[in-house]
Amino acid sequence: MELYQLRTFVAVAEEGHLTRAAEKLFISQPAVSAHVKALEEELGVALFLRSARGMQLTREGAALKAQAEAALKSVGELLSQARALRQNLTGVLRIALNTDPDLLRMRQLVDALRLAHPRLEVHLPQSSSNIIIEDVRAGRLDGGFAFVGEPIPPALAQELEAVTLATTSLHVVAPTAWAERLKDATWRELAGESWVWYTDACPCRALLERQLGPYASVVKKVAITDYEGTLKALVASGAGLGLMHQAEAQGWEKSGEVCVWPHDSLPIDICFLHRKDRATDPALLAVLAALGQVWGLEAASEPSADAPSAS
Repeated sequence: MELYQLRTFVAVAEEGHLTRAAEKLFISQPAVSAHVKALEEELGVALFLRSARGMQLTREGAALKAQAEAALKSVGELLSQARALRQNLTGVLRIALNTDPDLLRMRQLVDALRLAHPRLEVHLPQSSSNIIIEDVRAGRLDGGFAFVGEPIPPALAQELEAVTLATTSLHVVAPTAWAERLKDATWRELAGESWVWYTDACPCRALLERQLGPYASVVKKVAITDYEGTLKALVASGAGLGLMHQAEAQGWEKSGEVCVWPHDSLPIDICFLHRKDRATDPALLAVLAALGQVWGLEAASEPSADAPSAS
């Protein structure tokens, strides 16, 4: 059943004539007839008695007219409320970024929010995935982006929803001077090199340790950081290997700052996380709608219960 069918039904009932109803609705008379016929077939009852004088409601049609009017009124109220929210949504929205804003499509997201809600003030602090997750969980952030590589721990899944936006890949990056030496290296041989390592809670570290397997225990960690700028500076200076998502790894290699190990990569999801108990908050709904628009998601406001999360 479509809303336009209900509008046509009510218009014909009020006008008592197909032609006048068509003029009122600015559509053709055959279209009016088709709408009424389709609605009658779906409902399984005759809504009108047709005669040379026009269209007269049947007993069933008269009973259903009030329901149709109520449904159209509810839809109108919903649209009015949506317009009011779009015009009047105010306040501060805190969304943390875990990586390069271009990868997260932040310019497009902010543009979409600014267009729909010009009075909403958006704050965009920069942090790391593991800290963002805890800050969202604690209510210090309204939402945040995170790299996600493992199933949600049960305790975390009870509180947080993760909307998967896309999947990227993590690549091993090395000082440019190491390119020839490492071009045919295996994971076992990479484990014997110096590394710029991630903190315990970082999902990138968990993926890397799983890939290295028993060799992870022999890795020499020259530094431990979650900040990509620090990792790039240290790798570029010759300190050791690092792990970085595809866009930045390729960009750094193109600029001649690092080289990318030309073999395996590790898939990881880019997610937006928020508290489940905030799911009906108007500001958060605005963000989810904007994410759906920017990332081409069918239902960003209804994330899967099985969506992965970082640990």
